[in-house]
Amino acid sequence: SQQRALVVSYQLLLVLTASCRVFPKVVDMADVPAGYVNGCGHEFDPKEAEKSGKLTKDDPIQEHYKKGGFFGSITGAFGDKKTMYCHHMTTDCEPAVRAAKRQNIDCKTAEEVWNVIGRKPCCGRFAYDSKSGKLKCGAVVKKDHDNTCNGDTCLFVASGLDCPVPTWAHK
Repeated sequence: SQQRALVVSYQLLLVLTASCRVFPKVVDMADVPAGYVNGCGHEFDPKEAEKSGKLTKDDPIQEHYKKGGFFGSITGAFGDKKTMYCHHMTTDCEPAVRAAKRQNIDCKTAEEVWNVIGRKPCCGRFAYDSKSGKLKCGAVVKKDHDNTCNGDTCLFVASGLDCPVPTWAHK
């Protein structure tokens, strides 16, 4: 009947809407900067960083990843944070800007920044991986990520260089 068709149409609409959230706008690899990967799979262990003292829960840099407003405080209580990009952390789980300062390194090129970070060029971002319990670098997608790159979090910006995250990835 007409009512049944309306219910089925509504259910289909719900499925399509949910799939748009689950499968956000796909990125054409041609949109990724030349020589970069969009998500390298690097894992960052916040528990290990806390234990080693390289990045503690009360570290001032954490302020850059806190969501604001009423809903941000609620979702933040469940671990939801602003985007932390792969290039914000070194392979040794230390904030890249801090690592460069500690080593007295003044980067002049993107290659020098990647040498401090200890990985190949990547424009990905960290997201929680339930299998490992760690943050894992995955691909950025269109209009879905916070612009958290600044002189405190991003060694590229701190060095006066262009950040590798494509602007199309920002909300």
